[in-house]
Amino acid sequence: MRTLTGKRRRKATTETPAAARRAGSGPKREDVVGLRRRLGLNQTDFARLLSVSLRSLATLESGAPARGAVARRLVELSRLIDGLAEVVRAESLGTWLQTANDALDGFKPIEVIERGEADRLWEMIYFLRSGVPA
Repeated sequence: MRTLTGKRRRKATTETPAAARRAGSGPKREDVVGLRRRLGLNQTDFARLLSVSLRSLATLESGAPARGAVARRLVELSRLIDGLAEVVRAESLGTWLQTANDALDGFKPIEVIERGEADRLWEMIYFLRSGVPA
């Protein structure tokens, strides 16, 4: 909006609560550290799951907020782990992720996630939940 002097004047905006949440800082340090500990993974393996460098993971774990693609990846990974926890014992999740699985053509679940094929794990979760043989 321009005034008589030709200078731009800022438009007043009122941010809705939903917009404020969307603009939030994303998953917090506790979410990152908690998820890694829940899986019993070291930083190197967890960084692989998130598709970030070890340095980026260390930055997140030191308190920097996750943003953009990394924040979305954390949310997706958290949801996947919650789904897997329904069909795999919680204390075995980390080991299970790093063990070759015949149902995944001999790949380790961590490799399947890295390759962007988490839908294969969701399919596995679906069949294990429903009791329908795959």
